[in-house]
Amino acid sequence: MEKFIKKGQIIVGLDFDNSKSAFEITKLLNPDNFKVKVGSQLFTACGPKILEDLKKQGFDIFLDLKYHDTPNTVEKAVLEACKKEVWMLNIHLSGGQKMIESAVKAKNSVSSEILLIGVTVLTSLDQKDLSDVGVSKNLEDQIFSLFSLGKKGGIDGIVCSPNDLAYFKKEEMNSFITVCPGIRVKAESGGQKRTSTIHDAIHLGADYLVVAREITSSPNPLKVINEIDSYFI
Repeated sequence: MEKFIKKGQIIVGLDFDNSKSAFEITKLLNPDNFKVKVGSQLFTACGPKILEDLKKQGFDIFLDLKYHDTPNTVEKAVLEACKKEVWMLNIHLSGGQKMIESAVKAKNSVSSEILLIGVTVLTSLDQKDLSDVGVSKNLEDQIFSLFSLGKKGGIDGIVCSPNDLAYFKKEEMNSFITVCPGIRVKAESGGQKRTSTIHDAIHLGADYLVVAREITSSPNPLKVINEIDSYFI
């Protein structure tokens, strides 16, 4: 069997509305192999305590709240998130240059080791969706325009579809992190329109992959986790 995943490269999305369900999954995970993602649903339901509890379990945490507000508000929010010693957090790059720079400033004031990554266009959106909200650029141009804004502002990486990895990986970005959400163990689309499998995304050059629904909605999550485990180098 081909082994192609590095330890720590898979981030499990804890997409639940309560800590009990989240911990039912984390007890099946080895923190040496997996990181975890806390999104808006779980964070809103449980508050910052969920971050403390997951850290006690030994996990690196990706805080996926996609901050998007005025520069001052985002700066303060990022500062508080970084004080919680998260491993990674994100912002919407459509918030503009000043907001991006404020977020980077706040992050670096706590620790330059924390990773701040940018969201360009959500992987649930396609060209029609962009048109519906008044974006006249085509999907690819909008993604790369926002990416350039984020890179100029000093972010550490980008959230992107596996379909866009070829572009990002040839842009002289050896230290620039790519995080791909909506990744499947086996090919299917779910709720996101620009997705891929673990195997394909890794071979396209993704640094980190977020796997959620296929684990959290499975009647046998341990079976899925064991399958992923079998691919670790």
